[in-house]
Amino acid sequence: MAEIRLTCLTEAAAAAVVAEHADYFGAGPSNTVRQDGATVVIDYFDKRWPLDVAEWAFEQGHAAEAEAASVIGAL
Repeated sequence: MAEIRLTCLTEAAAAAVVAEHADYFGAGPSNTVRQDGATVVIDYFDKRWPLDVAEWAFEQGHAAEAEAASVIGAL
């Protein structure tokens, strides 16, 4: 399983991203999120999963545009 990291603005922002996506449709043994300080660690099999997480985090103001774009660009 691949892993990518999304740096959020704060630890609370990372917690909000994880809380939103932990039980999200699409999450499962192959697509997970966990928090490491102000970073969301996204484990994935389906490349749409980190795209969705990063896009949502930016749209909700939890991650800067550059950080979300970094995740998207790395895919």
